Amino acid sequence: MALPLEKITVLDLTRLLPGPYCTMILADLGAKVIRVEDPKFPYGSPPPFFQKGRYRESAFNSILNRNKKSLTLNLKKEEARKIFYELVKKADVVIDTYRPKVTNKLKVDYGTLSKINPSIICASLTGYGQDGPYEQLPGHDLNYISICGILEQNRERRILGQEYKDRIPIVPGVQAADIGGALVCAIGILGAILEREKNPEKKGQYVDISMLDSVFSFMPMTAAFSFVNDVNETVIGQNLLHGDFPFYSVFKTRDGKFLSIGAIELKFWQDLCRGLEREDLLPKQTVQGEDRERVFNELEKEFLTKTQAEWIEIFKNYDTCVMPVNSFDEAREDPQIIARNMVVELDHPVFGKINNVASPIKYSRTPLIIKSLAPKIGQDTVEILKSLKYSEEDIKMFKKKKIT
Repeated sequence: MALPLEKITVLDLTRLLPGPYCTMILADLGAKVIRVEDPKFPYGSPPPFFQKGRYRESAFNSILNRNKKSLTLNLKKEEARKIFYELVKKADVVIDTYRPKVTNKLKVDYGTLSKINPSIICASLTGYGQDGPYEQLPGHDLNYISICGILEQNRERRILGQEYKDRIPIVPGVQAADIGGALVCAIGILGAILEREKNPEKKGQYVDISMLDSVFSFMPMTAAFSFVNDVNETVIGQNLLHGDFPFYSVFKTRDGKFLSIGAIELKFWQDLCRGLEREDLLPKQTVQGEDRERVFNELEKEFLTKTQAEWIEIFKNYDTCVMPVNSFDEAREDPQIIARNMVVELDHPVFGKINNVASPIKYSRTPLIIKSLAPKIGQDTVEILKSLKYSEEDIKMFKKKKIT
């Protein structure tokens, strides 16, 4: 079965989480992804590890780098760049996560590579993009979500009489900018591939993706309120999805666990009240001020009367949006996650059975599978160099001169 990107070759210069997540998507879709790795990069195998005796492999890499190959090249050396250029001649995409201008210093920028292969598509996934006052600043996920406004909204709910500024922003456990930027980058690359097939010259182009831009675009509800009312304090109070209303919030249960409530539409709110046997609350979905505090307090008291599991069983009989707040380990055992085959078991030559996260893309005719385990750094160097017609002597010399 042919996968969507089966004849596409991607040269992956990325590191850590955002870039490898992007190329993981492309690899899952069938692209031949060759990781071009710096043999001296200190964070190439991050924890945690699968381990047996003294042998260990990064479990993090096992997810991000499945279905890929790995070649080590020291691109600071001219001989290494010549090898890279040979790969570029037959490649479709080059993706990097360097700071802006680093590709120019290494001579692997779009201007240079497009002269070698006019059809090449180069994508750069960076924190702030290729221009603007923050272009050269370092950053991580937390910085991007703080600048764009997401972190500012990520607080406990507003309690009547409490100042908004007194509630400290809560650091989320998932890297929204890293993963979000990776998804946007994958979409941008796919779009560029489609456009290239349409233009008569089959000419590639440069794709500039900023993680800050990506998460800034993830807030259409917040943007809508901001665009109609510039008073931020008022906007935050009116955003129905901010957690300040009892119909869209989190409540503690008798066993110390939590439930998420997403009863936005009136019909869902009504069934929530019926499931709680609190039909007196039916008309109070969007009340304000002290009335809203009373509704919150009543719901808090009700949910504390039963365990999480008991409430889930009760709400199976009602058409409303009530779900458990799971840990990742609990999510792995959730019947919906199991039914969707989102955790798959793979055979590893050293560790035996290991788990991996499946692709969320479900095709009916060409299902996506994990065809190969993540390679160790440089595992495919010899194979790739031989495919470029380098001799055994050349390959030994590259190793000796620390080119690979």
